[in-house]
Amino acid sequence: MASSSSNQAHGPFPSDPGGKPLDHEVPIRVVTEPSQLPVEFLNPSAAKQLIIGFDCEGVNLCRHGALCIMQLAFPDAIYLVDAIKGGESLIEACKPALESSYITKVIHDCKRDSEALYFQFGIRLHNVVDTQIAYSLIEEQEGRIRLPGDYISFVGLLADPRYC
Repeated sequence: MASSSSNQAHGPFPSDPGGKPLDHEVPIRVVTEPSQLPVEFLNPSAAKQLIIGFDCEGVNLCRHGALCIMQLAFPDAIYLVDAIKGGESLIEACKPALESSYITKVIHDCKRDSEALYFQFGIRLHNVVDTQIAYSLIEEQEGRIRLPGDYISFVGLLADPRYC
């Protein structure tokens, strides 16, 4: 990935999950201030409902660990929200979107991300689709027996041909 001076890079994504080559690159934008985020994200509304990919990264991410980056995947770009450089004010600017029922957040294994956001910033995630939980529910509905502690990683889910 080559970055530019405007905190933007392009990710070469050679193929979609179906194996067909993509004919474009997806811009990756590093965000250190709220004005760098899409307006429809910062001001959620019923008129412009969104579905985004969402994930958090950090050091020992949980109620006490440090949140470092929030990843927001939109159809036309990926935003890497730098929680360290942008600070608490940047995360606070994201609070209405993260708590909004007008924005569907698709995430895999939301537990630690949700815990960190709630205990560190008072953010209560709403309208979340957790792909790990969805996978477990489908497995149970199909009669597969699951043991306590069974979970599927995101890579494992993507490797399952039934879902990609």
